[in-house]
Amino acid sequence: MNKLFKIALLIATLTTAAFAQNAPVRASFEAGYTSTYLVNGLSRTKATPFAGVGLGSTYYGVDVGVSGTILPVSENLDESHWAFNVGKGFELFEGVVLRTDGAVIRHQAGDPNIPNSTEANIKVALSNIVFTPYVKGVYDINLEQYGYGVGLERPTSVFGWFTVTPALEYIKLSDSANAIAKLGVSRTFFDHLTAFAEVTYIKNDFDVSTFNFARKELDGEVVGAGGLRWTF
Repeated sequence: MNKLFKIALLIATLTTAAFAQNAPVRASFEAGYTSTYLVNGLSRTKATPFAGVGLGSTYYGVDVGVSGTILPVSENLDESHWAFNVGKGFELFEGVVLRTDGAVIRHQAGDPNIPNSTEANIKVALSNIVFTPYVKGVYDINLEQYGYGVGLERPTSVFGWFTVTPALEYIKLSDSANAIAKLGVSRTFFDHLTAFAEVTYIKNDFDVSTFNFARKELDGEVVGAGGLRWTF
């Protein structure tokens, strides 16, 4: 109850500040199914449905948002992930934008072998018409995992019907190395309803004899997720 109260207070504060600055509030709700929920390329759940909410606004050119995802991993236990993030884009010249984003995420684990933890990360991306390369730094305070990630992604509109986003990423943390290749597909209907799906190939590398940051090692496995999102 204390956690839900803090989240509700954060959302209320963001909404109030947005109205005070006459800034539009963006909100979204989504629901779907995933074969495993991933955190930095590491498996955190078995196959399960999920539901998520997001709320954001822009103040003086800075994007601010909160979001949460809940996964009922068993009849009596939920896993959840709650984030507060800020970001800003800087146009270097026409068609090229340097984007910086930072987030603090609270991971409430649904696996008894994984402790609850708080993660901080920062990401810098260079958006352009060809592709978007990025680098990020990650630090999970409670799990004592820190490191970096590098990646490429390229959202592409296919005849205006749907968007395809191929991506490659490599994440190196204190006790794991994770290579990721994924393909996302989405289509928006009536300006508000988006259907989305993602297929991901993952190659984890860590010592399976002692770890507390994942449910299991994904050694060259393919996982997937899909659902619907309503955006206001």
